[in-house]
Amino acid sequence: MGIPTITELKKIAQKRTRILRDSEAGLMRKTKAQERRLNSYLLNKLIPKLDIGTDNRVKNTAKNLNLINNSKALRRFVKKTIDFFIQDFYISQFEKITSQTNKYFEPLGASESLVNRLDKKGEKGYNSFVESVMDSTKIESDIKRTLRKSISSQRPIGELKKLVTDTVKGKDNKLGAISSYHYQNGYNEFQEYARVLDNQFATSLDLNYGIYSGGTIKDTRKFCKDRAGKVFNRETILSWNEIPKNWQGRKADNDILVDMGGHNCRHDFDWISYELAKRINPDIIKSKFDKK
Repeated sequence: MGIPTITELKKIAQKRTRILRDSEAGLMRKTKAQERRLNSYLLNKLIPKLDIGTDNRVKNTAKNLNLINNSKALRRFVKKTIDFFIQDFYISQFEKITSQTNKYFEPLGASESLVNRLDKKGEKGYNSFVESVMDSTKIESDIKRTLRKSISSQRPIGELKKLVTDTVKGKDNKLGAISSYHYQNGYNEFQEYARVLDNQFATSLDLNYGIYSGGTIKDTRKFCKDRAGKVFNRETILSWNEIPKNWQGRKADNDILVDMGGHNCRHDFDWISYELAKRINPDIIKSKFDKK
């Protein structure tokens, strides 16, 4: 197999970028759909079990509070219905990201044994993440807290249902219970997983030159705008962990290989060889990390 061109590699990388953006948008669609299911369950299955007074207000009774506090049915519904669909989505998207990453590095010399080894390592990593992120106790706690407060204040049943709906599905520009949880805990994981996998391939294949890939938009932070589209050797890239740590959007513990420009950064390094790097910048300095 001949040396791939920059254009060929760019096309493969761009397809993975589309998978990453689809993963993020799809996660929000999936969680929103599950919020609708959860809201329907609460309004049509759980809330009708509450004792309501003749004044159409929910009664502040031990029975009602116990029904909420000890609702095994709610736990089962969340774990076996809601979580199942979201967990399946995470895994399917991580598999797509892995497959497309393999396609990028195979023309750069990734052997079948290396691909299999890193795939297994990646699978172990994302399965561990998925297992941890599927802990929905916070989602349940938020719902139960809303219901307990409504019971304690003897809220009219119509207001209670509206409050539950706003909590579960969100209101105005605020995300709902499931989508906000996964936005905070899972939304960025696709991108970070891809970068970690990239670096594992790059170090294994002695690829120590990275194109700061992803382009720019109107509100691209200056740190990224100054680097977008340019190629750098590994020591230059790593030096960015030590430069003044006050650029816009930088994370407190920013790792340039994982976080790039910081919070919600969507750039990547397209790792390439010295020979390819020279085609972009003939004056690039050979990396001290090169083994040959």
